[in-house]
Amino acid sequence: MRVLQSTVAGLALTLLACPGIAMALEWEPFVDPYGQVFPALELATATMAPDPEESDPTIVGDQHGLVGVYLDAPAGTRFELTIRVPGYARDSRLSGSLPRGVEGPFALNPVIAWDYSALAQIKQPKPAIVEYELSINGARSEQRTQRVRMRSVNDVLFYIDEEGEENDLDFNWLFAAYVNEDHPIVDEILRDALATGIVDSFSGYQAEDTDDVLKQVYAIWHVLQQRGIRYSSITRTSSEHEQVYSQHVRFLDESLAMSQANCADGTVLLASILRKIDIHPALVMVPGHMFLGFQLDEEGEQLAFLETTMLGDVHSGQGGRLKKLRQDMRIDVDHDASLESFAAALERGQEQVDEAGDAFDNEHNAEYQIIDVQAARAAGVMPITR
Repeated sequence: MRVLQSTVAGLALTLLACPGIAMALEWEPFVDPYGQVFPALELATATMAPDPEESDPTIVGDQHGLVGVYLDAPAGTRFELTIRVPGYARDSRLSGSLPRGVEGPFALNPVIAWDYSALAQIKQPKPAIVEYELSINGARSEQRTQRVRMRSVNDVLFYIDEEGEENDLDFNWLFAAYVNEDHPIVDEILRDALATGIVDSFSGYQAEDTDDVLKQVYAIWHVLQQRGIRYSSITRTSSEHEQVYSQHVRFLDESLAMSQANCADGTVLLASILRKIDIHPALVMVPGHMFLGFQLDEEGEQLAFLETTMLGDVHSGQGGRLKKLRQDMRIDVDHDASLESFAAALERGQEQVDEAGDAFDNEHNAEYQIIDVQAARAAGVMPITR
């Protein structure tokens, strides 16, 4: 699976080179993107280490920082900065001198001491105040405040459309933070899947048999269909911005409790369960849509794709396709309804990949992405827990 190429440095939305930033004052507070805080972004990247090769010398402090101040001052200028977000982040401090030999203006980014538990509980957008105190060259601190919008923890920032395509920022990898292989409900689903008798155990790739892998995935599909999961097209958020693209994604327990899932919900749900049994999943994105990909072998030489929105559908008339699937997987119990929908979903998933052609090979095409969840984990994108 192709690894999603999103540089860690893209997290620092430094707009220092943009002519629209006013520097009439010596310093100006900022919250990116566009006065909004996305809890999902802060939670998923809390432990992500910066890439030294992507370091920006005009950023002092947290290279990933999205809350700070722009300071237009000579190199060597001393500063002391404190930022707090009442109710969400305690005092966060940064002090030192502006680096010499570097032309400003500079971004001062303390590591924000977020209350991660508070961020994880934000279920709907709400206003907040960010407070700034900055002292320059030992002078008395100047204080300012900024009103911002705290987004829901379910809102996934996936793209920022700046002026000029070369400045656009792709955050599609953030969807991987909603894949949570450690959620307690995953074990519950796997236990129910074993009870069906479709499989004796979940062994990942140990059997070295692609049909065995397919059978394990089907057992999970069958149980989710038994639980009555249905497709829901609801993705809209209440905090839309013409340049900031986001989508509402449910957590695993929310999808199961509501018995409905949009394309992203169903995909991250299935991906979570597959990761738990060591089958490597990917989130496949095409314009306006997401579905599941997974490896049929440990090396990733053979892939399968699953249209997750068909989870609640019952398809008849698959004919030879269904018969072959039943024979190959050696299904000896009667599960025609779910097996037919599984066969149709596999077929539709493959069709969409074929229709996309080589669009996935263009790493700069944000509309066609294959987000390798394991690669996202290796880059530091962790599951969001509440």
